[in-house]
Amino acid sequence: MYFLLHPISSLNHLIARLITDQVLFIISLIFFIIIALNYKKSFWQSLDNSVAKWATEPRESLIRNISGHFALFGNAVFHILFSLVLLVIFFIVKHSTSITFAILFTLIFSWALNRLMKLVYKRTRPEHLNSNVRKRLSYCFPSGHVMASISIYFFSAVLLQGSIPFFPWYLISFVISFFIIMSRIYLSHHYFTDVLGGIAMGIFCLNISIWFYFFVGLM
Repeated sequence: MYFLLHPISSLNHLIARLITDQVLFIISLIFFIIIALNYKKSFWQSLDNSVAKWATEPRESLIRNISGHFALFGNAVFHILFSLVLLVIFFIVKHSTSITFAILFTLIFSWALNRLMKLVYKRTRPEHLNSNVRKRLSYCFPSGHVMASISIYFFSAVLLQGSIPFFPWYLISFVISFFIIMSRIYLSHHYFTDVLGGIAMGIFCLNISIWFYFFVGLM
């Protein structure tokens, strides 16, 4: 009954419980290990090819049109600016160094770990990139846009939900992350397994950031 009366609040609460759940953290870590060890095998390559074929089919859809604009929100430069603005706001309002350190940790940890993992796996970008899309020179596994976005936006939701509880911050973070994920698929900058790996490691980084935040807060 509560869900019918308050659907937005219920979805926000459900996403909050799922994304920070310890079981999901373990599952995401195991899932990433499975993909990392097997993405070159036939099953995963077949999945990559099927999703790539679906994404490049000439058709119009609302999600395709909207998601393309959300690529900016997964960019490292935007994440830096977003984190700095959030950091300044919380420092001025809360006068909390623990929140400041936690925001910086989330930003640095998620992107640094992504860069390290890309250097470890050295998976080259898909060769079927659309002709009107600039081919990126970096490696692609796991997706940095997806991985860092999940970590940064959902950690921001943790902070903002405690300070401004009348907004559904987890739901907002979910919507932003969803369209960033779809932008990676539609723009063909990544294989689908890169995106799956980014989701799994994004959840991993988020939970590590939450633990860091509470650890620093206890010091």
